[in-house]
Amino acid sequence: MNGRTVVRMTAALLLLGVAGCAAHGRFYVNGEADMAFYKKVAVLPFANLTSDRFAGERTTRMFVTELVIADRFQVSDPGELRSVLERTGGLPTYEGTYDPKKLKDAAVEVGANGLIRGAVSEYQMVGSNSGSLRPSIAFDVEMIDVATSKVVWKASITKRGKSRVPILGGGAPTLSRLTEEACREVVQRIDHQAF
Repeated sequence: MNGRTVVRMTAALLLLGVAGCAAHGRFYVNGEADMAFYKKVAVLPFANLTSDRFAGERTTRMFVTELVIADRFQVSDPGELRSVLERTGGLPTYEGTYDPKKLKDAAVEVGANGLIRGAVSEYQMVGSNSGSLRPSIAFDVEMIDVATSKVVWKASITKRGKSRVPILGGGAPTLSRLTEEACREVVQRIDHQAF
């Protein structure tokens, strides 16, 4: 093999090794919603339906970060919303449900006209065909209108990392990195479809 062929083969292997992750998502935007109306949003902690006790918290934090970076909405301080809910007796029940009126009142008090909530259904490292572990995440997220409780937009995503080629070293991308990518993808897709 000549030097040019080796370079091409190496480049191809690198692309395979660091190729993006498989993702499947569904996105809905309410055609009747006036997106320019939503200036400030509040984000509830995502429900955690997984065995990883921190999955909801980590996904919420990364989703909020991507919302802030996108700069489409002013994002209410999560601590401020929690404080209002705590003061008014509106914190979620053990099952994770909120009193709709107290939740609405709290969102109004923090000045939000959109309320974002979500649920993480998968957050784990899974085996791949090559025997190595790869990250996998799935979550649903939606924004509802505070005044009417109607869905403004809704998204569902499942994302699985690809294992890297062993001869290139490294290993599978981290679960944290995959979560960040999934949150960014949802925020960008909603931003593109809704505005």
